[in-house]
Amino acid sequence: MKKKAIRYITIGMACAMTVCGSPLPALQAMEAQDITAVTTEPDEEEAVSPRYEAPHQEQIRQAAKVLEQLAAEREIVATLYRMDQYPLSNTAGYVESGMTEIPSGGQVMIESVELQDGAIWFLVSYAQEEQTYRGYVLGDCLISTDSRFLDWQQEYLSGILTDVGTGLEEEIPVRAADDILAFPESYRSYLYQLKSQHPNWVFVPMNTNIEWSTVITEEMRGDRSWVHSSKPAAWKGEQRSPGWYLATREAVEYCVDPRNFLNEKYIFMFEQLTYNGNYHTVQGVQNIIQNSFMRGEIPGEGISYSQYFFNLGQGMGVSPFHLASRVYQEQGVNGTSSLISGTYPGYVGYYNYYNISASGTTDQQVIESGLKYAQSKGWNTRCKSIAGGAEFISKNYILKGQDTLYLQKFDVDSSYNGVFSHQYMQNITAPMTEGTTTRAAYERAGALNNMFVFKIPVYRNMPASACPEPGSSQTLNPTPEQEKQLKAFIVRLYLDALGRKSYADSEVDFWYQELISRKKNGADVAMGFFFSNEFKEKGLSDEEYVNILYRVMFNRNADKAGKETWLRKLELGMSREAIYAGFANSSEFSTVCASYGVERGTITWDAYRDQNEGVTAFVTRLYNKALGRNGDDEGMETWCRVILRQEKSVENVAKDFIFSREFLAKNLSDEEYCKVLYRTFLDREYDVDGLYTWTQRLKAGDSRENVFYGFARSREFYEIMSRYGIEPY
Repeated sequence: MKKKAIRYITIGMACAMTVCGSPLPALQAMEAQDITAVTTEPDEEEAVSPRYEAPHQEQIRQAAKVLEQLAAEREIVATLYRMDQYPLSNTAGYVESGMTEIPSGGQVMIESVELQDGAIWFLVSYAQEEQTYRGYVLGDCLISTDSRFLDWQQEYLSGILTDVGTGLEEEIPVRAADDILAFPESYRSYLYQLKSQHPNWVFVPMNTNIEWSTVITEEMRGDRSWVHSSKPAAWKGEQRSPGWYLATREAVEYCVDPRNFLNEKYIFMFEQLTYNGNYHTVQGVQNIIQNSFMRGEIPGEGISYSQYFFNLGQGMGVSPFHLASRVYQEQGVNGTSSLISGTYPGYVGYYNYYNISASGTTDQQVIESGLKYAQSKGWNTRCKSIAGGAEFISKNYILKGQDTLYLQKFDVDSSYNGVFSHQYMQNITAPMTEGTTTRAAYERAGALNNMFVFKIPVYRNMPASACPEPGSSQTLNPTPEQEKQLKAFIVRLYLDALGRKSYADSEVDFWYQELISRKKNGADVAMGFFFSNEFKEKGLSDEEYVNILYRVMFNRNADKAGKETWLRKLELGMSREAIYAGFANSSEFSTVCASYGVERGTITWDAYRDQNEGVTAFVTRLYNKALGRNGDDEGMETWCRVILRQEKSVENVAKDFIFSREFLAKNLSDEEYCKVLYRTFLDREYDVDGLYTWTQRLKAGDSRENVFYGFARSREFYEIMSRYGIEPY
């Protein structure tokens, strides 16, 4: 016999639930452990036991035909469950490795079924970074809430499973029974509380493999995260539009941390948003919208809002509760927005119920961009708008991996559209609001004790405990040994960053109090040293700056490749603050902080000059070529902002350099003026004939502005912009 090892999560709790492979009986609670399951694979001359294969092959063929028909009618969504990751294989049966690994929480589409090696295997499709794979997964490692699929499973597989089993009983010595122990320790107490009240609920960890610091940095980038003006001051940063503010870092950390929402009120932000006929009903939809403008019929359509949402959800395979809640979230109780009035000048008769593509910094911009999109889609009736928006959400989000409210706001699924950028809304509290509305609808329908699947993200190097709500106080009470360690962390910064001992205990005590009051974390305190006047007065070169970052933040000397990478970023024009953030948000600094018992925290640095290396390098090039110097901090930030926000065309940005006071003060001759244009716009020195042509035009009375356009609109300058990833808008 050949043997191979498969790593399973062992989880144990006395509960019963249905997974794709079989109904699981209640099991006694057992200790969590990682095990290596030794499975056996028959030698070539050995035959598989007849009880496994022969009697049921015709049954499984018939079952496969029906399942394939169901999948052709509408996608059957399932989730990888009970394993850290699974090797997707191109053949049914036990394997050591596959064409790719599906992580826990990964979304798959079930296509067909086979019986092999005495177990049920599903043919599925799985997407990873835009690439689609097709292969087989052991049935007992998938879970689905699709009622059509569950009915099919009961009708076609129950007899087979009675005889054959699932493949786990005989092949794996310890069965998975408690989903909660698959989560990190800091999640479990919340989940145990929910499970005690709702034993049929299933919790699936979504292993994002993303650093906590990375997700916070990305969610703070640009205009991704907003909060409403009704929130307290601790939630609000810069005002971005009427009634909306950029979210503070504390607000983003609080809302991104899943542990804050593992409770009765908010847990449904993690519910998978697929249709289930067992508890999605017309009355349930009506319960959601009863107190809103949608409580009756859709004007002029002859059908109620609740019935129409239900029909759409049933037909598309998505939760009609979600569709109704989303419109409620976007349009409010009264539904008075111009986006659904049908009377807005220039867009009469067009509707956008889901506010899709409605964006801008003024009400007018938001309304007109949303209605322009509606017009482009032909949404000239209310029903077309509701149906079109539902299809948009279904095809672009729910069936593309972003199948929970949380994931539609915080895009940490890598199936399609990358990560972070493909987010439905800017409001960071929207998942909380919609999740609460959905839960209330289930409660009114008496459906809370049904089986729900909650897919809950897990990040790498998360804070030890849930991030506090902005404005709350959670002062630490350190032991004497912890106090000693925290102060040692601060003394080290004085020695290694500033090159001196602290002058007085009061200096150390100041930073110590900041740490135990949680006003600052390790990254904040270190930043206070690196950007203090005392440190800046050292006048360190870029190389010296990077060297000291390695010593302080990583507790080691710089490696050649890493050092060159950071120096290149500085040479391109990125700020020292951005380089510091790269060190502060790293796993290496996490290790250093942990050795002192310090919470690392996250630095969010969102300067425009640090958002796009290509744009920053391009602006640096303009300074170097046109003005003959490096960019100053204010100028770099300003011009990068102008390009990134498209406040001016790139041509006009270049023009502002060439006709700036600084440039004009050089009093260049016509010949020298043209030589600068060659270097700036053609990226080369002049050729004699070309220089003669341009200078003769100037001598003949042509303006320097016209000559500028001749260079700025050349093919060579467009190629330069393309090199930096800039569109010549």
